[in-house]
Amino acid sequence: MKMRTLIAAGAVALMPTLAFAADPILAVGFVVKNEMKAKVSAVDEKNRTFTLVGPEGNWVVLKAGPEMQNFPQIKVGDTVTAAMEQVTEITVVQPNDGTPLPTDAQTLDSAPKGAKPGVIVTDRREIAASITKIDAATRTVTLQGPMGNSVDIKVPGDQDGFKKLGVGDKVIFRQVTVAGIADTGSK
Repeated sequence: MKMRTLIAAGAVALMPTLAFAADPILAVGFVVKNEMKAKVSAVDEKNRTFTLVGPEGNWVVLKAGPEMQNFPQIKVGDTVTAAMEQVTEITVVQPNDGTPLPTDAQTLDSAPKGAKPGVIVTDRREIAASITKIDAATRTVTLQGPMGNSVDIKVPGDQDGFKKLGVGDKVIFRQVTVAGIADTGSK
């Protein structure tokens, strides 16, 4: 499975979905990308798990669900490429524009049978929230959702829209994460 597939899947997932607000202001929108290579250090066929060791010696045990039909091809010593792309948007809306229903959708795509093992997971979240705190020094915005839960979002320094945000603003928070892992063979 090629990492270009990851980007294509992410592009589809990022299509606009919010159309209820009369005059929304996209205050901030940014993308975070990471990619790393790891080695398969162990495979447990019975439990369908495999252990990855990263470049700094960090490791993680992953469980392959039934959708990963090419799991038997994973071998100790294989190199795996893992990539993640996360798009975050905070859009200021007028309080009377209505409140969208929270969205939390996840999709999973695996490599076709017979191909190198791989999987892409897309997680899309959208929720109406209020800004309860802004820390200008760390460029962190605290959002509180309708159930009272809070999340801190660190906004990169190149986002001028950060200055448009204010405590008490009603916002729509959207975050789409596309993560993929592909077995690139032994090396």
